[in-house]
Amino acid sequence: MDTQRRDESRGPLLVAFGNPLLDITAVVKDRSLHHQYQLPVDGQLEVNDTQRAVFNHVMNKYPVEYTAGGCALNSSRVFCWVLGEPHRVVFVGGIGKDSQAQRLSSIVEESGVVSRFVVVDDQPTGTCVALVLGACRCLCADIGAASTCEPHHVFTPALTPVLEAAQYIYVEGYFITHSFPATLQIAQYAAKHGKTLVFNLCGSYVCENHPNELSQLLPYVDILFGFVEEYRTLDRFVDVSKMAATLTSFPENIAHDLALVLKAIRGEGKVIKDGIKDGVKSDLSDNDVIGCPDLQQTDSVKCSNGVNHSERKCLQDEDGMEDKQRVNGVNCSQEGLGDTNNLQSLRISEEVSRSQRNCDLSNRTETTNLSNGTSKTHRSDPKDSLPPNNSSNRKQKLVVVTKGPSPLWYSLNRVVRERQVPPITPEEIVDTTGAGDSFVGGFLAALSSGQPLDKCLDCGVWTAQQLLRQKGCTLPSYAASFLHKD
Repeated sequence: MDTQRRDESRGPLLVAFGNPLLDITAVVKDRSLHHQYQLPVDGQLEVNDTQRAVFNHVMNKYPVEYTAGGCALNSSRVFCWVLGEPHRVVFVGGIGKDSQAQRLSSIVEESGVVSRFVVVDDQPTGTCVALVLGACRCLCADIGAASTCEPHHVFTPALTPVLEAAQYIYVEGYFITHSFPATLQIAQYAAKHGKTLVFNLCGSYVCENHPNELSQLLPYVDILFGFVEEYRTLDRFVDVSKMAATLTSFPENIAHDLALVLKAIRGEGKVIKDGIKDGVKSDLSDNDVIGCPDLQQTDSVKCSNGVNHSERKCLQDEDGMEDKQRVNGVNCSQEGLGDTNNLQSLRISEEVSRSQRNCDLSNRTETTNLSNGTSKTHRSDPKDSLPPNNSSNRKQKLVVVTKGPSPLWYSLNRVVRERQVPPITPEEIVDTTGAGDSFVGGFLAALSSGQPLDKCLDCGVWTAQQLLRQKGCTLPSYAASFLHKD
């Protein structure tokens, strides 16, 4: 049996749902394009009709590089790279029938990701222009066909066995903005069949514009990722404390840990540093418990990763107002995360039967044709969306908060912890695009390999640092070494 067939016969570890995009990256020298098209210097948005002209402008006037994009697709490609095994992740999302789709499909196949694209006849393949200005990047998306994925595209005779074989299901936040009915059914499937559901908030506007959808989805989530500003927005638009109090029949609900994280972000809760007293939270000294460092620091104070805030700023505009620095939701630092030998392991991974692992993936690129698909607004009864109360199938819940150049936070078993990371200099950062997605991909690669929580966090941050040194979310030419150290 050749290597490719042997890899495929092992079956998928992860199934990811998201918006597949063709990223078009351009390095710009100033803010002229941002001013012309009313774009943020550091942020992301879906373009309107007026802003859509930026795509042709950039492709005609600037040297560009094409890469696969979209949060879940980025994480999937990085997952394969870190794991060192192709065909262990299956990606699902909508694309068009055009040259951009062919280019995107080729990049995805080369990365080792198995695609299960929904092909939309009357929509173009989604694209995203990334304007890179120093350490800042503006992502302008026109998602096109990526906005189409309905439940009947997910639960098909071809895809259902893939879901049965995989232990982890990942959904990006942008996916719920147009495909919430499918998302909710995916979440219900995960709860019913004991799968680990992973969700990434992805952007503040997801939290602001879709609070009802998030309120229905979060009770199903096992692992939640997000940038600190996204959690702040979530706190403003979703009553997580009420969610935690209301769902008393489901004590394993992630809302309990999430509520503690939001409280800490507001500066009202305790955050325990990793590696303190072997992880024991009793008899803590004043130095063991901290408040909210990102709210307390000033530009003249160095972050724990050794990078001065004044060195990490984006360029100032004409009025002297600085743009908030965000390194795509990840600490810009990685290896040597301190003594965490006694950190409690996160053992979410469960064995999947050999028959499930042998799911046939010989046809790596399957497409579902669709002539005219539209996503409908969905509001289900909260009673209908509650996960089953199955005490024998409870899993630990994990909330991870990335905070740019500051240490990341995470909450497990009702305790919020801070995790220090080593420095990376501004000179080493080529492009922040996809760094947060890379963190998720690295974390999940380690988790699917049976690593404990400390190693999963290590791997996520290490992976993000590697991608920060690339232009766009481009996989490095060298093999990932984190999971393959002696």
